[in-house]
Amino acid sequence: MIVPYPLTNQKYAKKLRKMITEDYRLLEIADLNGTKIFENATVSNCIPFIQKSQPLGELRISQIFEDRIIREVLRKTPNHLRQDEDKYVWNLSKEERTGNRYSEMNVLGDFCYISKGMVVNAHENVEKGAFVKEDLISPHYDDIHSRKYLEAKDIDKYQIRRERYLEWNTERCPDKLSRPTFRELYDCPKLIMNCLGTINVTIDEDEHYLHNHSIYCAVLWKDLKEVSNKSILSSVKKFSKLSRKKMEELSERINLYYLLGVLNSSKTDQLLADQRGGDYHIYPEHIRNLPIPLPNNELQDEIGNIAKEILFRRVKNQDYTDLIQRINELVDRLYP
Repeated sequence: MIVPYPLTNQKYAKKLRKMITEDYRLLEIADLNGTKIFENATVSNCIPFIQKSQPLGELRISQIFEDRIIREVLRKTPNHLRQDEDKYVWNLSKEERTGNRYSEMNVLGDFCYISKGMVVNAHENVEKGAFVKEDLISPHYDDIHSRKYLEAKDIDKYQIRRERYLEWNTERCPDKLSRPTFRELYDCPKLIMNCLGTINVTIDEDEHYLHNHSIYCAVLWKDLKEVSNKSILSSVKKFSKLSRKKMEELSERINLYYLLGVLNSSKTDQLLADQRGGDYHIYPEHIRNLPIPLPNNELQDEIGNIAKEILFRRVKNQDYTDLIQRINELVDRLYP
């Protein structure tokens, strides 16, 4: 059966993965990740072949090649397919991965509220089709297009490459958007990052950019202390092991520039690969569950100051290769 690739690694399919591997014989998984199978679909696919019999022997893992032929690339036992006991993610690669690394650490969601941005078109139940994203965006500032606006294609590691302006505080925006989020989300210092491919993170300390759902943001819990709404309450209830008060206290002890350096490090690429299981997409739960060390202020400041210098050099188009290497070295030491 051809299905979305997230079947292999997302939380919603955990019970199904467990049932397939423990109660049935999984003969083969065709890994089609990164290949556009259906013209109008953005999600990647895979094809599991399942036999109604007891689990037995190895299963084949195949991939699609440039000639559009699907060929076997390796074999695994069901036990080796399973990446970890907790999330039951399927690892379709030769790499050794584990989703349980650094379980004693806090995760990013303990320090930050994680959210997608707004969906910038008319709400389906209010004024469906009344306007689309392009109707609200302008390359220039004016009285209507009054807030700076970003999408994922506008950012890179430590860099904002393009700014545009979004219609704001008008009759239709944000109140009639399909997903308006909440206004206070955009008025705090925050980290902003993409949701596809390699993670690219930069910081928005003063500009207070608006952004759409192609970008995730991470806002320190302490900066939302006075904000209470359904989105935040639901997030705490569904995803947090700690109380909101405890997370606010924890966030007082961490430096946003330190987090910027950690999230852009090679170590985070490795940790995300463990969680994503080869998926091209980055989901909020991947970001939320990234393990984050909490070192002393001196080390946080050292990493944070290097991140600031990278931001400066990127603006000046100066080489910063030495600084990337230094951050990677410092961050690696934080993950024994």
